[in-house]
Amino acid sequence: MAFNLKESRPVKGLVITNTEDSKFTTETIIIRFITPVEPVFSQHRVAAISMLTDGCADYPNKTLLSKKLAGLYGAHLFSFSYRVGNSQVSGLTISSIGDKYTINGENITVECAELLLKCIFEPAMENGRFSEEIFSNGKLDLINKVKSSADNRHSYALKRAAELAFEGEPSAINLIGELETAEAITNDQLVSCYRSMLKDAYISISFCGGGTNKEAQKLIADRMIRFASERNYTGDDLKGLAAVSHCKAKPEYVCETIEQSQSKLVMMLKTESSDEFALKLAGLIYGGTPFSRLFMNVREKLSLCYYCQTSNIEGKGTMLVDSGVGPGNERIACDEILAQLKAMQNGDITEEELEDTKRYYIGSLRSVQDYSDDQNSWFFSRFVKGDLLTPQQAEELVKEVTLERVKNAICSYTLDTVYMLLPDNTEGGNENE
Repeated sequence: MAFNLKESRPVKGLVITNTEDSKFTTETIIIRFITPVEPVFSQHRVAAISMLTDGCADYPNKTLLSKKLAGLYGAHLFSFSYRVGNSQVSGLTISSIGDKYTINGENITVECAELLLKCIFEPAMENGRFSEEIFSNGKLDLINKVKSSADNRHSYALKRAAELAFEGEPSAINLIGELETAEAITNDQLVSCYRSMLKDAYISISFCGGGTNKEAQKLIADRMIRFASERNYTGDDLKGLAAVSHCKAKPEYVCETIEQSQSKLVMMLKTESSDEFALKLAGLIYGGTPFSRLFMNVREKLSLCYYCQTSNIEGKGTMLVDSGVGPGNERIACDEILAQLKAMQNGDITEEELEDTKRYYIGSLRSVQDYSDDQNSWFFSRFVKGDLLTPQQAEELVKEVTLERVKNAICSYTLDTVYMLLPDNTEGGNENE
């Protein structure tokens, strides 16, 4: 069977996507709950969703649940929570080998589906609250995540840059929250959050793999359609998660100091252009490849940065320039990064650069079909953008991008925020220029 894609929206508040390719030997089921990013409540969702994979009614602790997964040919079950645009995407994933590859023909994908539903709808609870073991371990895990993030200088710099660039927007909120609120979380709060998420979230279900788990797919779909029909969802029927951020009238420059040996320089540039693939290629030429302007000039030629690269913040119309800089080189590096941008905006982009970058990006598009998880990630990213464009269709659109469109795309970017995290022996403070 060749690659196959299906999407259905059987009831309001629910979308089901199936990506199937007979070359894959694994089967994966992903259930996502999409909610607005909100202060404190987003932190509660991070904690609550993680507890659902620590146990369920039939396997009420991590040890028993792990033994069950081991008996399903080492199936993997995990939770996740991340931000897209102004939305929080939280959910559970279970992955196993396909039924046709089991030794005695066991139908393990159905067992995996049943286990996933158990974790979602029948978590390990005692008297209407998460079991004390599950709650204590989950709370401690959250506290450790917050502490680890604060201690990681790179994560801290990205967090602060986002807070500045998206001030007043939900995207400025850190999903894992602050230590004070993590330490104050109660069992009742997380139970309330869990129930609210089931009731109010937009639900996305994804099946990806070889398509040998038809019975498991039907089991999940029937249960979730029935659940979604009964809850009377009143939210928006999502057609994408983009929430473009408007640029400041004047760039904001902020410097802070912290105990470290290396400076972190994070720059945010914003655009309201909708020319997706021209923007993508422009960003790759600027700083997204091993032969990009920033890599070849700022890092290699001038040796101003240990690393210097660009990435896109999904759903925000924002390009992030992330670099590690030797102390004393911060201003020079910042100026050179902006000089490379200015050169491109003045038209200094060649056809050769564009064609090399197209080949690079098309290679990554073609690699999407090599792994079922990558296919699923691709199509969820398309859901975020509001369409079902395949990697093959994207490749054709990339080929059509002209040099003129790329020049227009890079010219659409405006500097919004410059954040420097400096060693504490370097003069810091806030600076508006």
